[in-house]
Amino acid sequence: MSAPRFIIRHLTFSGPNVEEARLDLGPGLNIVYGASNTGKSFTAKALNFMLAGISKLPQTDEIKPFTAAWLGLTLPDGRDVTLYRSTKGGDFRLFEGLVSAEVGTPTALLGSADADKQDTVSHVLLDAIGWSGKVIVRNGDAEKENLKIRHVLPYVIVSETDIMSEANPVNHSRQHTNRTLESNLLRFILTGHDGAAAVTVVGRKEQRVANAAKLEIVDEWIAQIDGELGETPPDRKELSNQMKRLATTLAGLQDHLRAAQEQLDQLVAQRRSLLDQRREIEDRGGELALTLNRFTLLDQTYTNDLDRLQSLEESGFLLLARADRDCPVCGAPSNAQRHRHAPDEFGRAYSAAAAEVRKVRMEQRDLRRTMASLDAESSGLCTTAKRLWAEVQDIEKQIEEARPAETSLRSDFSAILEKQTELRRVEDLFLRRDRLVVRRSQIASSKPKKNEAKLSVGIDGPTAYALGRKVAEVLEAWKFPAAKEAQFDLETNDITIGGKVRADNGKGVRAILHAAFNVALLLYCREQKLPHPGFIVLDTPLLTYREPLTSRHGELSEDESRMKQAPVALSFYQHLSGLEDAQIIVLENADPPEGLEGAASVQVFTGREGDNRYGLFPPAKRLL
Repeated sequence: MSAPRFIIRHLTFSGPNVEEARLDLGPGLNIVYGASNTGKSFTAKALNFMLAGISKLPQTDEIKPFTAAWLGLTLPDGRDVTLYRSTKGGDFRLFEGLVSAEVGTPTALLGSADADKQDTVSHVLLDAIGWSGKVIVRNGDAEKENLKIRHVLPYVIVSETDIMSEANPVNHSRQHTNRTLESNLLRFILTGHDGAAAVTVVGRKEQRVANAAKLEIVDEWIAQIDGELGETPPDRKELSNQMKRLATTLAGLQDHLRAAQEQLDQLVAQRRSLLDQRREIEDRGGELALTLNRFTLLDQTYTNDLDRLQSLEESGFLLLARADRDCPVCGAPSNAQRHRHAPDEFGRAYSAAAAEVRKVRMEQRDLRRTMASLDAESSGLCTTAKRLWAEVQDIEKQIEEARPAETSLRSDFSAILEKQTELRRVEDLFLRRDRLVVRRSQIASSKPKKNEAKLSVGIDGPTAYALGRKVAEVLEAWKFPAAKEAQFDLETNDITIGGKVRADNGKGVRAILHAAFNVALLLYCREQKLPHPGFIVLDTPLLTYREPLTSRHGELSEDESRMKQAPVALSFYQHLSGLEDAQIIVLENADPPEGLEGAASVQVFTGREGDNRYGLFPPAKRLL
């Protein structure tokens, strides 16, 4: 997941009867280079102006035809907005989307920051990265100042003057009265902890009043405890002895209670097991009864079948027996009678009925043997069920006999435990009273004196070391000579190389070290999951690579000459182009080295009309 950050999308100037001047910027590395006096440094100041860092723009000849400035931003939540401000200064308007003309209904925002108001540019920008409502300690008395966006901008927009200055990059206001505030601001950025918890220092008179109030409160608490202890509080030695006796008694009762409870648990478990067995037997008995009922019906069916087959057998026998006799009705002899079935068929029917009778009788015998077996099993189950029920009744009796003893033990245990709790409460009251008496003595014996405690200012040693390591990593990536010797010095609030402070180097070295500090700060915040605006504007960080004969900054110093021999410029751009979740805007005079194609958005201000882009603004004659 990408880290929350701002992305500057465009800086645009517009005015009546004039072509707008627009500078589009990408989310990664942006390089704007070219001739002097073409608007590169003005771009840095304009960005500061549009983010409410400064109240006025330099009123150059180039800006005069333009009346409005537009800054397109992508906020950390992904929303695109545009800030509008008059080139003369004043308040802002916030438009939805990336625009350079009035579209829709804007939101009015104040340019000045006020902690009680949320309709300010400062609040909107700080709230977007989770910094709204933060306070920074501004002096040794722990007086606090609300964090404003202008406090943060010097860490992300570094002007040409500041980047090569001998002053350190932390105390950027150059005012001694702001040193505590600015040092604590760096601590907030690197740790995420503001000064809300700092306690304001009080004077000696206020201390005396506070001590008197404390004594009054402590005396009231002591009196309240005395009231709870009563007019005749117990003897503390006897209280301690009684507590020990109660502890011994409770331990013994707890053992007896545990044994009684275990006995009850065992009896209940046995009862449950017997009841489960009895229920299984009853279920089996029910199954047997149902089966016997069905078998009884089957036996009756066999009996009915036997009766039917016997009648068929007898009829066949009679027919067969009278087959050769005279007809009993008409007297006709057997040879004169006409039968549809021959006598042998009567014989076969008789034999079949007899065989079926034998088969049914055999199956009925098997059935009755099975029924006798099931009936015997059912009787046995009934006997077992009665025995189990008798055992359950016996266990129920044992439970009823054991329960009163367990209940009595539990009652005794609860009563003694309640007594122990009451004695502990009394003992606790004595201890609290002792502590209050000691505290009262301390307050009464303390004398107000001048506050000598000093609030911790700035970052601590481990944080300074970690920041210094991050600066060294950046410089190593840039192939800066002696990069491994880089440290962040707590006394000077600046970068040192092998113990040599940044201010003792030439302008070019000071510029590259200042740039490394700002980049390292962003990377440190990213690694520690801390908020950061997510963009950096560097005006002329590669000052070392100037041409001494044409630059207004003069000849190269010895350390600048050494650094110019190293491949810092190419490594500088390659490293910045590879940073994730960071927008870097580099404003330079010198051409960027070859090999950056596709790795950066590059724009050149030629200062020559008709040759690429003239500058931030078009030539004066094109403005008419």
